[in-house]
Amino acid sequence: MASYPKTLLTSLQKMRDNELMTDVTLKLPDDSTISCHKLILIAASPYFETMFQSGLKESQEQEVELKFSDADTIRMLVEYIYSNEIEITEDNVETLVDASELLLLKDLKISCEDFFVKMLNSSNCSKLRLLGTKYDLRNLIASTFEFIALHFEDVVNSRDFDQLAEEDVLEVISDDRLVAKNEGVVFEAVVRWVEADAEARTDVFTRMIAPRVRFPFCTESFLGRTV
Repeated sequence: MASYPKTLLTSLQKMRDNELMTDVTLKLPDDSTISCHKLILIAASPYFETMFQSGLKESQEQEVELKFSDADTIRMLVEYIYSNEIEITEDNVETLVDASELLLLKDLKISCEDFFVKMLNSSNCSKLRLLGTKYDLRNLIASTFEFIALHFEDVVNSRDFDQLAEEDVLEVISDDRLVAKNEGVVFEAVVRWVEADAEARTDVFTRMIAPRVRFPFCTESFLGRTV
């Protein structure tokens, strides 16, 4: 979203609040409505630009129904478009990044990504890497990879580690920055990941283990007992 002077944003908000020169009504999933200016929506979002300038039926109608998210989120996004301000929280960040992807609100998407990076911990790292991949959040992808490597033993015990993609697991167990008390931890992590979806991942096991796990660094007792 473009950066406008605060006085202009304040004026735009007043015009919307007073329904001054508004020319479109947004109907939300809860049947509430918001009066807006097409020009402001078009300037802020390529999604609305396409909607109102491509000859679609919405471009000819005065009331447009929006169903891409819940009503509260859409209201927050409209407020953001008019004010350039929004409160991102752990409860709404996933919803906001999804909406920012749809509406092509690049600045909001970056803000959501920054928020994700700040909330990184061992229990959510795997999940956030999946989100980073889904929404092409490059900084988040890099941050989660580094976090997994440095806190490997904690992350592999998290609920979402088993959901990581094969290439993600291969990449992290091959990285020289990986921190684990011994290579047995890495072996057991791979076994756990494979067993989470054994039918689909059995063939992956050998190509992960043989070239990636450094067996000379495993203890003798582990090799004899487990491997």
